[in-house]
Amino acid sequence: MPQLLSSSNLLLSSRPLAVGVIPDPATLQFWSSLSPAQREASCDVIELRLDTLKTPAADIRAALSGNTVPILLTARHPAEGGQGTEDAAGRIAMIEPLLDLAVLIDIELRSAMDMRPLVQKAQGRGVRVIGSFHDFQTTPGEEVLRGAINFAQPAGLDAVKLATFLNTSADLTRLITLTSEVHRLRLSTMGMGPLGRVSRLVLAKCGSLLNYGYLGQANAPGQWPAARLKELLAEL
Repeated sequence: MPQLLSSSNLLLSSRPLAVGVIPDPATLQFWSSLSPAQREASCDVIELRLDTLKTPAADIRAALSGNTVPILLTARHPAEGGQGTEDAAGRIAMIEPLLDLAVLIDIELRSAMDMRPLVQKAQGRGVRVIGSFHDFQTTPGEEVLRGAINFAQPAGLDAVKLATFLNTSADLTRLITLTSEVHRLRLSTMGMGPLGRVSRLVLAKCGSLLNYGYLGQANAPGQWPAARLKELLAEL
């Protein structure tokens, strides 16, 4: 299956995009049952969480037959919410067989050096690479967050994703401030927890590019259903 839209087109989008997460076989089957029109109404991008899907590449290809929605591939590190191996080579092995389907891939900033061969291979094929940072307990201070953003470009990445737990309104204010600034790389920011849903709308309005929702069941606290999130983003 060829790439359907270029990653550069997505990263240059002037509007916030809704990402529908496919974390398990049941959601993949649900997605495959939708009509093309229903898929396009559900989200702008689908994220295949390969570490939790635990599905052979051939079966994933079969389920995605006829798909026209851009694909983001992720094999998350266990320290940042993944269920796969900590070994970089093992996570590369999840992504590489499906790389030809992808417009984007997501690796943790902590893994940027260990997964450098995959980054170079992906970019050589025109697939852009997101460097992500997750904290499921708190929102770190500004120095840590800015450090994550500033690390991404010299590491050779194309975009940055920050996902943190919002314990207070001050945490959300910190993310709003960062997102509203002009950065060299496109930024996606989102909050989790009780303020998560509010944050995803506010941060999208402030410039967050990729905004994540669920297609089956929520896989992170504070998510919107992807189709509803897409509708709301269109109204911003």
